Amino acid sequence: MTKEEFKEYICNQIDLMESEEISELSQFLKEKNENETIAEELIVIKGEFKKLTKLVQQMQTGLESIKKEHNKDELKTFITLYSFIKNSKDALDSMPQNSMFGVSKFNRAFGAFENGFKSIDILYADILKSIDLKPSAKAGEKFDPEIHEAVEVIEDKNIEDATIVEVLEEGFLYKDKLLNYAKVKVNRWTL
Repeated sequence: MTKEEFKEYICNQIDLMESEEISELSQFLKEKNENETIAEELIVIKGEFKKLTKLVQQMQTGLESIKKEHNKDELKTFITLYSFIKNSKDALDSMPQNSMFGVSKFNRAFGAFENGFKSIDILYADILKSIDLKPSAKAGEKFDPEIHEAVEVIEDKNIEDATIVEVLEEGFLYKDKLLNYAKVKVNRWTL
């Protein structure tokens, strides 16, 4: 066996050793000539490398665990928010039509109620904005089948083609992810 083969054999054996075996071997090597000193240093370096490799693997495992936990927390928040919107959606749908709270259809005799609903409408819009939730449709916007559902179609040459004329039921986007489709009336020209 040549020196190089022996050196390679020793390195391979050191890689297979546990931390306790490495420290026992280090203590065994007491006579210090140049070759033995190099071998001892090599053993120590290999042992430290092995410890660091295990530490890196443990850190990677911990990081993956933290990422999974973070994703679970984010998903729980999203589900809670979705439930809130879904439950409040039914209440909003039962309000008079034409705006989020149907303010424009109230009779002038109900002016105080109208002002109250305007305040609620503004407050509700602020709440939605603060949680990154926004309505997915407005009258006058272009129809987008990815986020809108056309439940009624009209043909009016005075209005641009594929334009939302009226929002019949609100749809919502959460951080640009669709929660539910907006039901809209669309202007569509026939050829």
